[in-house]
Amino acid sequence: MEEALPTKKNKHLPKSLKPFFWDVDFEKLSVKESSHFIISRLMEHGDEAALRFLLRACSRQELRETLQTSRSISRRSRKFWALLLDVKEDSCTVKRYPSPFGDCC
Repeated sequence: MEEALPTKKNKHLPKSLKPFFWDVDFEKLSVKESSHFIISRLMEHGDEAALRFLLRACSRQELRETLQTSRSISRRSRKFWALLLDVKEDSCTVKRYPSPFGDCC
């Protein structure tokens, strides 16, 4: 049974996604106010159900914009989402700041 998508009335995420938000108060997460964070987190850590949720609940444009601007999505996840959303992979590489510890990743 699939859970209902967030709407203007119901701005909260389905309970099945709670494990992906272990470090925040899940009950206070608002799809309207935290969409970039929610999409980034599910792109990076989500499972198949989270992927289906994103594809149903968000526009492809919103997913592309998050993919191209989020700094919390790993290179591996970026490659997957770039293929899925038909986006050039190099347009998804966000600016990295120089580190005194060398280039990681």
